[in-house]
Amino acid sequence: MEIGVAIGRIEASTLEEDLKAWRQAGIAAIECDYPSLLEHPLRILEIWSQMFRDAEIRFWSVHAPFGGQNNLAHPEGRTRRRAVEFHKFVIERAKILGASCLIVHPSGAPRTEVERAKAWDWLRESLDELLPFAEEMGIMLAVENMLPDAAIGSDPAELSGFLVSYFSPHLRLCFDTGHAHIAGNAYLWLESVAHSVGTYHIADNDKLRDLHLPPGYGTVPWDLLSPILQQFDFPLIIEAHLWQNSSWMQFRMETEAVLKGNVVTVEVNGRKAIARCFRCGRLMIRDDSGEILCGCE
Repeated sequence: MEIGVAIGRIEASTLEEDLKAWRQAGIAAIECDYPSLLEHPLRILEIWSQMFRDAEIRFWSVHAPFGGQNNLAHPEGRTRRRAVEFHKFVIERAKILGASCLIVHPSGAPRTEVERAKAWDWLRESLDELLPFAEEMGIMLAVENMLPDAAIGSDPAELSGFLVSYFSPHLRLCFDTGHAHIAGNAYLWLESVAHSVGTYHIADNDKLRDLHLPPGYGTVPWDLLSPILQQFDFPLIIEAHLWQNSSWMQFRMETEAVLKGNVVTVEVNGRKAIARCFRCGRLMIRDDSGEILCGCE
């Protein structure tokens, strides 16, 4: 199992130190947001690409622009076309860094019921133009399942069916566990759409708010999801904040323990729960020797 992280921005001034810390922590891959790719000339992106290769860390994915004028399902045709062109520009830069995929949102929040009804048609119109370009560049478009307030895409099964109809290996689902947990039953959805998943956003929450907690700190049923997640050979991108400013090593160790089932659990009213230390508040995990660890060490 390879653990990757979504970091938001790449900071040029600290990238060398960051890469060293990620490698020491066992972080295998990185996802970043698109602005970092636009703020620097191409020669800097080429240098970054080499730095990632030297550190033996995969530059796995880039999160594309979304919402507002960047909405691929925007109701205005001219705005949609501009959004497609902007996505193409980001793909070109992601290619230079060696990224495998671009994370795409299928829609924004609808302003009218008409927009909600037409959003699938507008998204298809955008993908009909964007997908051939992505295929030519060798970049996979990974369309993310959304929160319930989106016009379309909050039902991963419906979204998966839409994507599969293209019959393209360059168009896949980005399954966001946090979004699915809020929108419905994350386990049943993942079980039904796993065949179409090209990458993941792994995060936990309280089923009410998109909190981006590390696995084990919310109410996502990881004991059910983990056997499915372990079937994939690409890095699992953890889109979560560092809990209480933990080190990257602690972050990776806890995440891996949760996803492999190496955590201490208790049963409360017939429900299994992950135990946390009453002193430090961190997860209690078992190492390879069977010793129980938390943040106190």
